[in-house]
Amino acid sequence: MLRGEAHPMHKLTDEQVTQIRELWKIGHRNIKVLARNHRVSPANIKLIVKNKTWTHLLKWPYEVTR
Repeated sequence: MLRGEAHPMHKLTDEQVTQIRELWKIGHRNIKVLARNHRVSPANIKLIVKNKTWTHLLKWPYEVTR
C-alpha cells in the first residue's frame, strides 16, 4: 500500500503535514485557514491533527490528540 508522498494522488508533502501538526501544537487552531493555505479541505486538516491520517509520520512516543 502506498502512503504519503508515494501515493500518486497525494496533495500534501511529508513536510507540509509535519508543519500542520507543529502549527496545531503551538496553538494555531483555525482549521479553515490551515486548509486554505495548504489547498485541502478542513476535514483533511482535522484528520491530520487528530493523527487519523498520515500516521506513518508519527514519532515515538505517539502524541494522541482527541
